[in-house]
Amino acid sequence: MALRWCMALKPWTKLGRSDLLVTRIFKLYAERWVSPRTGNEHTFSVIDSPDWVNVVAFDTQGRLILIRQFRFGTGSFTLEVPGGMVDPGEDPRVTAERELREETGYRAGSIVDLGFIYPNPAIQNNKAHMFLAENCVLEGAAQLDAGEDIEIALYSLDAGLAALASGEISHALVAVALQRFSMHREGKLRL
Repeated sequence: MALRWCMALKPWTKLGRSDLLVTRIFKLYAERWVSPRTGNEHTFSVIDSPDWVNVVAFDTQGRLILIRQFRFGTGSFTLEVPGGMVDPGEDPRVTAERELREETGYRAGSIVDLGFIYPNPAIQNNKAHMFLAENCVLEGAAQLDAGEDIEIALYSLDAGLAALASGEISHALVAVALQRFSMHREGKLRL
């Protein structure tokens, strides 16, 4: 049972937004809001970014399809599930199928929606969608973007979960995708 403090929360009122930075991947805004509790004005930084997808994928032999790639934010290699940004107007399921094919060369036999999360609602306005792709078949070589170098790694499910437990998989959104998959497998995921 969850304990809750009873306080009638009210939404804040947005006064305006100004551009601070526009890049290929995101926009950074300064937004002014008024607190309904105090009436005071506050300025917050908001990152406007496209939605993302992460795909927990298994080949026809039941092996977890992971990728290893260099990440510039940490300056290191990470072990992840395939994924990427949702193009404008694109359905996240279509993105999941596209990113799986582009990053690994695999085509999904079936796709199951595992829901979404907000990566960091304190400063970001996007969603990370998670999908399960099963019975994936290798159809050809990966079709990598110019800024990607990816190595495919096939793991048993137990080895993949051990990589998460040991910290070898350290990407937070990948960890959540694997958690959602585990909940789905156990019949505990409620969407």
